Amino acid sequence: MTRDRPERLECPCPPVGLIDVVGKKWALCVVTLLGRNGAARFGPIQRALPQVSPATLTTTLRALERERLVRRAPLGTGRPHVRGYELTPRGTALYRSLRPLTEWLRES
Repeated sequence: MTRDRPERLECPCPPVGLIDVVGKKWALCVVTLLGRNGAARFGPIQRALPQVSPATLTTTLRALERERLVRRAPLGTGRPHVRGYELTPRGTALYRSLRPLTEWLRES
């Protein structure tokens, strides 16, 4: 009997750094929040996730920025110095991938 298994197994997972970020407790909440609602400033994000401390939210947002899932961007057209957070195309793709999972969780 022949074996169809490769001699050397390779991990199918994306880079470990990304898993470390999206595996954090609040990262997927932030991605989902921004995916559903669009760009938002820190304060509204904090109010939407009251159980997250400001320091933890800051750390989470910075980690998501490093992984190019979230970026700082001007909000609105009136005051360009007012900046908020929005999903990047990569973050939007992650959000779209998460939608079936979040729907499944709501149904469970």
